[in-house]
Amino acid sequence: MKMVKSAFLASAAGLVAMSGAQAADLPVKAKPVEYVKVCSLYGAGFFYMPGTDICLKIGGYVRYQMGYGGGSITAGPFSGAEGTGTRVGTHDFSQRVRTIATFDTRQQTAYGTLRTYLILGYTHDTNANQGSPLPAGALTPPYFTRGFIQIAGFTFGKATSFYDFASTAASAYNAGYLMGSSDTGDFGWIGAWYTAQLGNGVSTTFGIEQSRRGQTVYLPGATTATVFSGAFSSTANQGNAVNQTTGLPDVVGNIRVDQAWGAAQVAAAAHNVNASYYGIGTGGGSVGSPAFNEANGHPGDAWGWAVSGGLRLNAPMIGPGDYFQAQVNYTEGAIRYASGVGGTSAYLNKWKGNQFAFGQLTDATFSGTAAAGNSIDLTTAWSVFAAYEHFWTPSLRTSIYGSYLDVSYNASATAAFCARVASAIPGGGGAGCTPSFSTWQIGSRSQWNITKDLYVGVDVLYSKFQSASIGSSGAQIGTGSLPSGKGPGFYTNADQDSVNVTWRVHRDFIP
Repeated sequence: MKMVKSAFLASAAGLVAMSGAQAADLPVKAKPVEYVKVCSLYGAGFFYMPGTDICLKIGGYVRYQMGYGGGSITAGPFSGAEGTGTRVGTHDFSQRVRTIATFDTRQQTAYGTLRTYLILGYTHDTNANQGSPLPAGALTPPYFTRGFIQIAGFTFGKATSFYDFASTAASAYNAGYLMGSSDTGDFGWIGAWYTAQLGNGVSTTFGIEQSRRGQTVYLPGATTATVFSGAFSSTANQGNAVNQTTGLPDVVGNIRVDQAWGAAQVAAAAHNVNASYYGIGTGGGSVGSPAFNEANGHPGDAWGWAVSGGLRLNAPMIGPGDYFQAQVNYTEGAIRYASGVGGTSAYLNKWKGNQFAFGQLTDATFSGTAAAGNSIDLTTAWSVFAAYEHFWTPSLRTSIYGSYLDVSYNASATAAFCARVASAIPGGGGAGCTPSFSTWQIGSRSQWNITKDLYVGVDVLYSKFQSASIGSSGAQIGTGSLPSGKGPGFYTNADQDSVNVTWRVHRDFIP
């Protein structure tokens, strides 16, 4: 019995030891997995960033488009000769791919919702980013068109200008480029603003924005017959183009109402107009090779201004989703409030065959010297944009839209311009000579939403350029004054037009 008892106790001790060893080998209990949680406070697509109370939505789109028509896919139809740099017509067909990523964050604070918003993008155009294979540096770099912070009524960063009202970059219409609009929606604008909500859908915004600078140009006497290839005052031809210096921001304000029937807005902007130093004087400058330096002096600054009115009317009685919108602008010395700030250059020109049209988007001109003490002559411009969109079905829509831009120079600026033309061009500068010009455009776009987030659309835009005039039927123009691909000869100064057709396929993901 004694031996059995000893064996039993030994076995029990062994089992205890084994169970202790097995217990030591058991894994430590894992921490609970922190799953991503949906944030329903701000609409679909938001989720909580793990470990925070910040809600994030990631979205974007991919777009392919092809187009046919003269001009530039970015700057529009009035941007040079057809087939620039190669055979006529070979650049009339273009393709573009654009990819956009959006990041929207929201968070509740003691001061209300704190929001940040960012858009990153990349665009590749066939008539801009070329090469076989693509050389290093040939691709357009990535860009951002939005990057702002909002809290307690304040907006800081890159957003849409609060002067703007009607969006010409809406996906529902205008795949082309409209001259008669102030819209900055496609590329954004830098500023700092405060918006006050006054109740019943009424708000007011006041702030400062990046200066919308056109050119301020110098119009001295000319010695060469080169008024056409750049601007009528660029250093490439007449010498002495003086862009505005980087200076004061624009001051912008609006009053707006948003209600069930639509929306309305009045807005105004103040814009400082200035110029760098005179291009003729100390430093050995001469026409064609200006010397811009402090000793030459400069004209005095002036203040330009712009006012606008906008209206949107919803028309559900015609079709669910139908609406009309319009914006009119009047400016003096602030031309970019009448004619956008997109890819277009300050100089508009259209060469077709042996004809040309030209004009310049300037805030002001001046034609004196430091000794003369002249002032700046502000340029006057006005524009109007309007559009109507009709929904045939919830997935099929058609819009019609148009714009008009009129740019006029006062008697002093016109006299200086025509004196230059007369000294540069035999027979030029006579009756009818003027730097004033106008453009008008009309277009239509139809769009089919295949799914909620995928659409295809076709846009047709007709543009008319009513040219500035050299005061004669035409001029003998040399090689140095012509766009690439054009040869020297007699060219007629005449109005021009253009037809642009664009087809798109566009896919949003979490817009």
